[in-house]
Amino acid sequence: MDMFSEKISPGKNLLVGFQHVLAMCPGTIAVPLIMGGAMGLDARTTAFLVSANLFTSGIAILIQVFGLSKYIGSRYPIILGSSFAPLAPMIMIGNTYGLPTLFGAIMVSGVLIFLLSFFLDKILMLFPPVVVGTFVTLIGVSLAPTAIQDLAGGAGSSTYGSVQNLLLGFGVLIFIILVEKFGKGIWRAMSLLLGIIGGTVVGAFLGMVDITPIQEASAFRLVTPFYFGAPQFEAGSILIMTIFCIINMIQCIGVFSVLDEIAGTHTDNATKIKGIKAQAVSQVITGAFNSVPSTMFNENVSLIDLTKIKSRSVIATAGVMMLLLGIFPKVSAVITVVPKAVLGGATLALFGVITSSGISILSKLNFFENNNFTIVGTSIAIGVGATFTSDIFAGLPSTLSMICSNGLFMVSASAILLNLLLNGSKGLKR
Repeated sequence: MDMFSEKISPGKNLLVGFQHVLAMCPGTIAVPLIMGGAMGLDARTTAFLVSANLFTSGIAILIQVFGLSKYIGSRYPIILGSSFAPLAPMIMIGNTYGLPTLFGAIMVSGVLIFLLSFFLDKILMLFPPVVVGTFVTLIGVSLAPTAIQDLAGGAGSSTYGSVQNLLLGFGVLIFIILVEKFGKGIWRAMSLLLGIIGGTVVGAFLGMVDITPIQEASAFRLVTPFYFGAPQFEAGSILIMTIFCIINMIQCIGVFSVLDEIAGTHTDNATKIKGIKAQAVSQVITGAFNSVPSTMFNENVSLIDLTKIKSRSVIATAGVMMLLLGIFPKVSAVITVVPKAVLGGATLALFGVITSSGISILSKLNFFENNNFTIVGTSIAIGVGATFTSDIFAGLPSTLSMICSNGLFMVSASAILLNLLLNGSKGLKR
């Protein structure tokens, strides 16, 4: 029996699975909400995009956990949700050509990523520990500002940075850390859930919880394929979507490394390839169901470290919950009323684990060999710079500007190129 087949009681399965849903929902809901606002879509259409996103995230999770064949699906306890990597090009395509062309580009790029996965063993040679460790470290660093902004009340909020938000957010963070440290058994495994529920209750007493989204949401809504009409295919849109989905694929490869650090596993290339194939197949399905490309969520891998529960059955339970949330919008709306400060405190605990995982990978390197000092230092500097000063690329052609503004692309490209430049062929998978 593999380590991901541990038996979990039904009650614990539901509770820990729900924690995974709480950890992933803010990020996965944010993408269709941002898209809807940027495209000027009405509230009803945006609400449908959110439901479709939750529903298809459940499909992607179940395909990854159970697999479609022995060649598709890693069967690892990995959560998938909507990817931010292709957000900018999705908005551009949607505004220029319309939603049918956007979803057509998502479907075709999924097919192309699937075909590319057959050569993934060659691509993975470009990702030795010095590259992966640098990349994973920046993932945690780049996510931290989002968590801090949420902890402060959410960017643009009228109460942003208020003492009330800061006390509540840091209070949730400290509570989760203390429960994880001193809690036993199920209580320790529920640290994130307890923190979010407790923080929401406190927030309600402080007048920080608005139940209007629950009241306005419909009780049931079926997610149907091709809701906006038959998909349309435009070559330029497919090309740019594929480029950004390759960036997303690199991010997914990094998730396996985070899981290895946390679970003590050593994922072989064959398993990674199966995982990427499952993600690509899911993307084709999500495009058909009016949703966006999915990615593997680092924060949920961090939650495995927090709960110490690695069972794939828990992740499958979360996947089923996501399917149900997609067709029962009133239930999913409950998650949206959790105060931003509470979510910020909770996710800050998770993002810290990601950064630590990257540092752990790098700590196994000898920095005085193979130019590791130069590769890591320069790449992180470039990645951080691109992440926080992306406006410097505004003068480039639009597609190139979007690519270079992605800090995760820049850090991986820099690390790969420097490793090859300074170490040649001996730098491949060393």
